[in-house]
Amino acid sequence: MKILHFEYSVFFRRVIHDMITNQGHDYTGTDTIDSLKKLLVENQYDVIFTGMELTDGSAEELLEKLKHLAHPKIPVVIITSSEVKDVTHRLKNLDFSDFILKENLTKDTLNRCLRRL
Repeated sequence: MKILHFEYSVFFRRVIHDMITNQGHDYTGTDTIDSLKKLLVENQYDVIFTGMELTDGSAEELLEKLKHLAHPKIPVVIITSSEVKDVTHRLKNLDFSDFILKENLTKDTLNRCLRRL
């Protein structure tokens, strides 16, 4: 799979990079909306991973913007340290495919999520 990861934390991008590439997937990481837009126009991705809080916005804003970008049907998975009730409440009217709590993130949970997509 070709995965685009949108995350402000260099450390966490590295963690996800290692998990994804060790499983044989292609990884691209970015930390701004502008670079995300450019990557989506220039490339095709199978899934987007993102956090809830971003350097230039929030997951809510990102999900709204994705509707108007070149590939609005790409599944979006939220990777967050927020509580489940916060995630489901904040994003209940927005289109996303799944979420993983950072505390539960392992290569197994990541692979199960990717298989569901």
